[in-house]
Amino acid sequence: MKIQYPIKVAVIAYDGANAVDIFGPLQVFASANEMYKRMHSENFDIYEIKLFSLTQLQIKLHTGTSVLTDGVLDDLVQYQADTIMISGGEVALSLADQPEVISQLLPIMDQARRVSSVCSGAFILAATGLMENRQATTHWGRYEEFSTRFPSVKLNIDALFTKDDKYYCSAGVTSGIDLSLYLIQEDYGHRIALETSREMVAFYHRPGGQNQFSSIKTTVSASSDAIVLAQNWIDKNLNKVLMVSQLAELVAMSVRNFSRKFTLEIGLPPSRYITKARFNKARLLLEENNTSIQRIAYLCGYENSESFRRLFKRELNISPSEYRKRFHI
Repeated sequence: MKIQYPIKVAVIAYDGANAVDIFGPLQVFASANEMYKRMHSENFDIYEIKLFSLTQLQIKLHTGTSVLTDGVLDDLVQYQADTIMISGGEVALSLADQPEVISQLLPIMDQARRVSSVCSGAFILAATGLMENRQATTHWGRYEEFSTRFPSVKLNIDALFTKDDKYYCSAGVTSGIDLSLYLIQEDYGHRIALETSREMVAFYHRPGGQNQFSSIKTTVSASSDAIVLAQNWIDKNLNKVLMVSQLAELVAMSVRNFSRKFTLEIGLPPSRYITKARFNKARLLLEENNTSIQRIAYLCGYENSESFRRLFKRELNISPSEYRKRFHI
């Protein structure tokens, strides 16, 4: 598809959509228009930005705010947008199951040069079948459901946004801003995207991936007294060497029977539970106090502070000290 200027950007919204998923990208492209004029002493927009809804002009967002859109899907067909952005929201999961919505979107996506989603908008995009065997991402809280519903889509669980051919997905809420800046960079180069990010006081390239923002999941409580005992022992002795054989002996079980029963009740094998418990405790300590990195490594049972830093960065794509700067209470 030949690029025509100004580049037409269409954001698709619906009742219950997340406000930031919509207005974050809209503001990025609007700011790019202003920055381009300022930098080049021009008086025209480089982006034409419109908001479309599915069936009715007025929609009510998740915030409870009523918004009047520029048109509905029938109008979007005529608009011939260069770039499509599908906003996210809880409702997107049910919209992805509505064949009439998906069938209306397919020709629109086919004619667009770029198609993208923000947050759970990825469910709608994936439901079209266009993401088969392609890279995608969505909000970290939706990983399991997305993978179950779309097993042939290659879900990148830490990316802030992904690109595969003409299809783009952003992870969640504010990452729609990250993706929009990237699209501007593709269209007009590094400098205009960088200056737009500065104008918005936003990261041009946000450090780390989205897993750093995921919640510290509480572990499942066991149902039997034996596994509860083992679970409590692990949680209270993370600074020690924890062997599955020792845990089995603690509860008077064979290693095989203990591992089977533990996995059945907790949902994780003992070794993976220990790894997760250590990592969760380390994140909590980084968030809640000023204990040194070396001390945290010891308290959580890591070999040394260097191995802790290495494992932490591999998991969240940022160092423990960077994590503390962002999330310390």
